[in-house]
Amino acid sequence: MNRHAMRGFAVQTLYSIDVGAMSRNEAVAMIQSFALEMKDEAKELVSDSAVLGEAFSFDDFYFNLVDGVIENLAEIDDMIVNQLEGWNFNRLNKVDVAILRLCVYELMHDKEIEAPILINEAIELTKAFTDLGERKTPKFNNSLLDKINAHLKAN
Repeated sequence: MNRHAMRGFAVQTLYSIDVGAMSRNEAVAMIQSFALEMKDEAKELVSDSAVLGEAFSFDDFYFNLVDGVIENLAEIDDMIVNQLEGWNFNRLNKVDVAILRLCVYELMHDKEIEAPILINEAIELTKAFTDLGERKTPKFNNSLLDKINAHLKAN
């Protein structure tokens, strides 16, 4: 499965941990079950058993993202809070928080992928999960992530 899809599942897992008060393992199991159900539904829609692959499972990339965010949560949240202007962290949409956390983790710890690509991935996830059509949320997240990236580059 491609990395974009794995990031989407990682966002759902992080959201489930945060909002559902689930353990990491409970959230992973729930999202994996959801992904398998989605696989069957996708096969029916396109009559293609290779949509998610017959031997679907989360890969190391997915687990590195989820575990990396969990292990660095305080540092990631501090980075987000310190770059917010005129907003309270607790007022942010919880799905957007999961997307921001994931992207900030990658910006801080993945030196192989260029920051604009990571930020674009986060904006695409925002469009898929939380944009209501007014484009405010993608713009907000893009602006915040650009600011965080600039701060990371300066330090």
